[in-house]
Amino acid sequence: MNENVDYVAKKPSKSTKFFWWCAGADEKILQYCGYSDHVKYLGIGGVVLATGFMAALAMGFAMHTIFDGQWLVTIPVATIWALIVFNLDRFIVSSTGKGDGESSISLQELGNAAPRLFMAILLGLTISAPLETFIFKKEINREWKLSMDQLAISKSYEILQTEVSNDSSKIENFNIKKAEVEKQREIWLKANLAWEDQMQGRAGAGVGEGPRTKALAKVRDAEKLKLESLESELKLFEVEKIKNKEAIDQKIKEEMDEIKKSDPGFLDELMMIERLSSQGKTVPKMDPSTNKVIKGEEIEIYGSAFWAVWLVRLLFMIIEIAPVILKLMLIKSPYDYMTENVNQILEAKQGISMNHMTDEEGKLTKYKENFNPKRIISIVEHQNLKEEENAKEAITLFAEKEKQEIAKNPDAFISANDSNT
Repeated sequence: MNENVDYVAKKPSKSTKFFWWCAGADEKILQYCGYSDHVKYLGIGGVVLATGFMAALAMGFAMHTIFDGQWLVTIPVATIWALIVFNLDRFIVSSTGKGDGESSISLQELGNAAPRLFMAILLGLTISAPLETFIFKKEINREWKLSMDQLAISKSYEILQTEVSNDSSKIENFNIKKAEVEKQREIWLKANLAWEDQMQGRAGAGVGEGPRTKALAKVRDAEKLKLESLESELKLFEVEKIKNKEAIDQKIKEEMDEIKKSDPGFLDELMMIERLSSQGKTVPKMDPSTNKVIKGEEIEIYGSAFWAVWLVRLLFMIIEIAPVILKLMLIKSPYDYMTENVNQILEAKQGISMNHMTDEEGKLTKYKENFNPKRIISIVEHQNLKEEENAKEAITLFAEKEKQEIAKNPDAFISANDSNT
């Protein structure tokens, strides 16, 4: 006998049946199909299962970052998300038909599959986002450190401005006191110079000790005491100023240490990825002759990672939309014809038939007509009609029989009350 006629496909294993189920295919029909159909739906089921696995990894990374490594939260959430994505992918693939059954994809087929493709693209982006944070971990940490350094500098400047604003009155008093000290020093220097001139005879009023010399010495000593008193007060201000500066420096150090020790959250990592994809790395340009930074000029070390980031995203989107695109490209196989056959048999058993109608423009339109409701309605109508006829016939026969009984014995049908009436 012809081996092709008596061809029997290899019995599928349990794992193969599981992948068929993942692809949303009918196991009973596939068992009667050829090996190519077996492999086709095995591959589609494998892709659907892989997307569910990737969804679990992606959500696991995200939850692990958000909840600081709490596995009791990470594992259940990642599992639930994987099941949701798996179920959605299985629905998308199983609900995508073969289009026109040709290997090429027409615009009409793409239009019909657009909602499913849109859902697949969204799922691909959702899955890729957490995995991007893992793939670009080193780059994210580097950008985060740069951002934190800039934030620390900005925070220190903000603290300084705040403290300066709060201590403006103290600074003003310090400046006033410092001006008083300088003024008093000038007064003391003049008094001391007058005393020295008197002692050296440069003032034209004698040399050495005398009443004028003593008076000038007394003035000089009084101004000296005033100067020392003001300098003592200024030193107290300076001590307080140093203490305030030390407190501000300590506060700035604590703030900077806190900022630099902070780890990026999940949203921070996503923002760092967007930053990597939008701008490159630059450093200030140095003048080799003076070894100083040239203001306003920078050198780009490397460009933005736009294509690197989007290649990863496109990879996951392609994995998501591949089963849908492949199903549109597949030509009709025995599985499809047998599926249509089984569906028609099931429809016929339920009284559903495919009819054709030609409209006014001569265009042939297919439509399905349900015969079971019509049959039931016809039977019920016929039953009601016959019951009505039978009821009328029974009433007629009963009336004739009663008429005969009256003719035989009319007295039996007339009572005394009837005669009196």
